[in-house]
Amino acid sequence: MKLIPIIFSTITGNGFKLAEKAAEVVPSHCGPYNIRYITDEVIDMFDTFVLSYWCDKGSADPDTIELIGKMKGKRLIVIGSLGADTKSKHYEAVCKNVEALASKDNILLGHFLCQGSIDLKRTGKKLREGKLSQERFEIQKLSQGHPDEKDFENLQSAVRSFLLKDENN
Repeated sequence: MKLIPIIFSTITGNGFKLAEKAAEVVPSHCGPYNIRYITDEVIDMFDTFVLSYWCDKGSADPDTIELIGKMKGKRLIVIGSLGADTKSKHYEAVCKNVEALASKDNILLGHFLCQGSIDLKRTGKKLREGKLSQERFEIQKLSQGHPDEKDFENLQSAVRSFLLKDENN
């Protein structure tokens, strides 16, 4: 079986937690590795990657966008977290944006996105600066405690299915 690196980007720790849980079900993997240490040489060494990202402005975070932009013809499993409810329009938009990004020059084997905790210090600052409404801040408070055990179970099930799909193709 081919070796699959697991790479994460994080500011709250959610991306690392997802990467660790994915590693438990990827039989032949290396990592998780922080995205900031991934070089062009590392990209060239592997055909398949698991990328764990956090949501920023309706898409993946800037480091993940940059890394995916350097990849051509790679097989990607993309996993991420966002502060919004998974039944929201924002969730749907992020899914579309990330999937379009990942599949532009690569083969997207699968995408998993779950709710993740938001850093309330950062959003509290936005609230005080008038850049965020009180209503939106209250909604963001609901993200606390995610990803939770159910999110991790769903992640692992999804990653297993993406790997199986890849083996069967």
